[in-house]
Amino acid sequence: MLGGSLGALSRYLLGLGVHRWLRPEFLPIGTMIVNLIGCFLVGLLAALFELKNWGSGWPRILLFVGFLGSFTTFSTYTIDTFLLLKSDQFMGAFLNMGLQVILGLALSMAGWYLIYGIKISG
Repeated sequence: MLGGSLGALSRYLLGLGVHRWLRPEFLPIGTMIVNLIGCFLVGLLAALFELKNWGSGWPRILLFVGFLGSFTTFSTYTIDTFLLLKSDQFMGAFLNMGLQVILGLALSMAGWYLIYGIKISG
């Protein structure tokens, strides 16, 4: 809970700060910056935990599941994909990338249109 609270608060404050500083007109730059920082942090921490053989105890849960899990789930998605690539599971990695992006977008659209009752048209 502690890691999740800190991650969520960090995400909000950093995203808000970036948005106010850069004032983007056409791109959700705050979300993008948060996701990219999260990707860097998850890679950095995953390598440290592997290199130092720190295991899977509470520090890993606090950082990965708690903090980074609420800071950005995109970081989890990228490290999962990277680990598949690292273990030569290319089909799984590409399926993970494609399915999550395409199905995630499709389900977001479905939820939106379900509420608004608008037909999806091309």
